[in-house]
Amino acid sequence: MKKRSIIGASVIVRASIAGVHAGTVESFDAATQTVVLTSARRLWRVYTRDKSGSVSDVAANGLIAGKEHQIGAMLARVVIVNPQGLEIAEMTAAAAKSVLAYESK
Repeated sequence: MKKRSIIGASVIVRASIAGVHAGTVESFDAATQTVVLTSARRLWRVYTRDKSGSVSDVAANGLIAGKEHQIGAMLARVVIVNPQGLEIAEMTAAAAKSVLAYESK
């Protein structure tokens, strides 16, 4: 199976200390568990179709419309270092649009 780079992919990253962020991967170093995201937002509270708020469900299906999600401001770049390991979930195009374009009411 051919490996595909995650550079340039829209992803959600869960880190044990830094929390959950969504953005576009600029770089990833597997040895140091460091990922750099651009156009990044922190996800504080999100509502998903299965009510779990899981990273996997948000990455696959996006946010439920009409809910009051708590999502931080857009940052040009964020560096996340998590020596214990990162969860990196690639988002579908529709999911990325719902997360990255979300505007609080």
